[in-house]
Amino acid sequence: MIRIIGIYCFLFLLYTVNIHSVCAQEELTIENFVDIVKSYHPYVKQAQLRLDASEAKLMKARGAFDPQLLYGQSQKQFNGSKYYEKEQTQLIIPTFFGLSLKAQMQQAQGNYLDPENLVSGDQLYSVGASLDLTKGLLTNPRQTALKQAKLFTKQAYEENILEVNRILETASHAYLDWYKTYRTFMIFDRFVANAAFRFEGVKKRSEIGDLAVIDTTEARIIYNQRLIERESARLELQKNALGVSNFLWIEEQPIVLSESVTPRLDQIKFNSLFKTNTFDIDTHPKLRAQSIKRSQLILEKRLQKNNLFPEVNLNYQWLSETNPISQMNFALDPENNSTGLQIKVPLFLRKERANLKLASIKVNDMEWELSQTKVALENKIQALFIQKERLREQELIAKQMADDYQLLYMGEKKKFEAGESSLFLVNIRESKLIEAIIKSISLEVAQRKTEITYHYAVTFPEISIFQKF
Repeated sequence: MIRIIGIYCFLFLLYTVNIHSVCAQEELTIENFVDIVKSYHPYVKQAQLRLDASEAKLMKARGAFDPQLLYGQSQKQFNGSKYYEKEQTQLIIPTFFGLSLKAQMQQAQGNYLDPENLVSGDQLYSVGASLDLTKGLLTNPRQTALKQAKLFTKQAYEENILEVNRILETASHAYLDWYKTYRTFMIFDRFVANAAFRFEGVKKRSEIGDLAVIDTTEARIIYNQRLIERESARLELQKNALGVSNFLWIEEQPIVLSESVTPRLDQIKFNSLFKTNTFDIDTHPKLRAQSIKRSQLILEKRLQKNNLFPEVNLNYQWLSETNPISQMNFALDPENNSTGLQIKVPLFLRKERANLKLASIKVNDMEWELSQTKVALENKIQALFIQKERLREQELIAKQMADDYQLLYMGEKKKFEAGESSLFLVNIRESKLIEAIIKSISLEVAQRKTEITYHYAVTFPEISIFQKF
């Protein structure tokens, strides 16, 4: 499988039953790596499932307002006598407020029929409504559930942004770990070659009596030490390359980086990829998600407060023997009706008052949490900004130190070649140079990691980048 990414070409060879892919590209930039993670990684796609779940919950809440068609039929016969036969069809249409519209058709016949079910004609038609005069008008469970489901969809949207950012931050850090170990391995590989060259030179000079035999032993020790250091760096490089492979997927197939693939970090492109713009803390998705959660709790509190009112249910239906479909002059005679009134008043309201108190506690708790989260985010972002600036200063100092150690090392080598220094001093200068270079690389990577963390702490993608919402 061949895919063109940027100006580089990926060749993926699918093999074995584990369906792994081997990448045979020479370089993988962090820009291309992040693009691959955004487009194909299962974690990013998994984050989309939260949005799908919220949409399903919203559909479920809307289902409480679906019209219902009910049909019932019953009959009884005993000892050759037809006691009764009843049939009823009903259509109920719930509304957003505590009103339910009802239309009904019923017919009944039999020798022992309940008088209230007797119909003078063949059928009896009715149309009317039931209304909760107290609890249903201001709010009701159906209305609250629908509003909460809509808010939950918005909350899932914000949480999805946070999850995607977390995945991209973790993946970018993994890339920088790979980059760091690659740079470290290349440093040790270079100094292994230097140590080997120096060992051969010292051995030849020892053979002609220009240097003591003990210098050959010291040169061999340093050479073997550099070999061990290189192999240790190779092991870390392979481990971090596998860490990067965890985030590489193409067309639902995992990709394993081959050893020939190397990281490349371009400073200009890095700054462009992880640039940050002006940021308003109030627009942070975590704060918006918690604010939405607070709105859900406020709706619940409003519902529990409404439950303190007594239940007063009113039912009214107009009755007619005229078929409203065949006869357009449907008679709505006020004299022909069915009415009902039901009142329910808990005497102590202990359950309702307890639910209201619990709902109020949850709202207050969320308000405190929202305030604390805002302060924590402000401090975290400020700390990241200070950290990345200080690390940038340390990085510049470390690079200057590495350059200075390079000058000392080169000067010591020239003095050794001129017979004015010892191999011991050359090795010390070289060890110090290696430490300085590795320290410089570590600070560079630490600064880049902080840049990435800061970027994902204040920059949030449009969700449409990852899915159609």
